[in-house]
Amino acid sequence: MINRTRTTLMKSGAVGADAPGPQGLMLVESWPTGAAYAWETRDQRLCWASVAENAFSLRGCASKPMAIKNSTGVRPLATLFTDGWVRLFAADHQQVTSATCSGKPLEVRHVGTVAQGARTLYAVWFPDYTKGSIELSLSHDGTTSEATLRLSDAGDRTCAAVP
Repeated sequence: MINRTRTTLMKSGAVGADAPGPQGLMLVESWPTGAAYAWETRDQRLCWASVAENAFSLRGCASKPMAIKNSTGVRPLATLFTDGWVRLFAADHQQVTSATCSGKPLEVRHVGTVAQGARTLYAVWFPDYTKGSIELSLSHDGTTSEATLRLSDAGDRTCAAVP
């Protein structure tokens, strides 16, 4: 199914200025009837799409190239609808080592790197809309830090609220 959804994505409009750059498509999430992808365009804009069967359920691209300075930080990027609810986010100049939702461990998917290695993309999956925030543990050049990633204001599922 992943190869078929990749082909559908490439045939249906991810061309021209929004076409994937040399790195190609990065898998965000897959499920039996589709997949979600992210990619960096040749002009360093970030795009994402969810493809189910032979149609898009969502597609978007940033209007400007990624501007990543030397500072570290966690940035929310996109919400993707798959066989659940996926939050795509970035860690600039650092790596996510763990995450929790309401104090319980949460799986974080490493999606890939963009912006010449300065930005690492990650995704978290929930069965439905999830409100609140997740807590992240990060690593950078041998040091560790903590960060909060805001999820949403909608849904029945709740992670710890932002103070």
